[in-house]
Amino acid sequence: MTAPDDPLLELATTLDRLTSWIRRHSAPSPLSMTARTTLSRLDEQGPTPLGELATQEGISQPAMTGLVNRLEGLGLTAREPDPDDRRVSRILLTDAGRALIAERRSQRARTLAEHLQRLSPADQQALVAALPALHHLTQDVS
Repeated sequence: MTAPDDPLLELATTLDRLTSWIRRHSAPSPLSMTARTTLSRLDEQGPTPLGELATQEGISQPAMTGLVNRLEGLGLTAREPDPDDRRVSRILLTDAGRALIAERRSQRARTLAEHLQRLSPADQQALVAALPALHHLTQDVS
């Protein structure tokens, strides 16, 4: 457990605030947060069984089925049989789904970059120096 004055707790709190800030400053989307995180997850991990997606997103399998049906109807996902178990469907991104995710990421990066440019050169250098640690952090988080 970390103490209230622990720098790691302060860092975690600041990263949480940054996440909220990015969400508030992102372009509006007709897709729910769960839909967007599901698409991002598929982009990062590739075709995934529907049940596994539901577990990862913390929703029921029927709810994930409904979400995937909607995403499929929008042309953002497709289903394929699992090569290990033909009774199971794996969900994958379509080209349109990948394009949507890429555009949202690009938009968020541009918005954040504009704000980063307002920081002092010393603050910018400090954040750039933290990039390797941040990359490791995001690689470890599932």
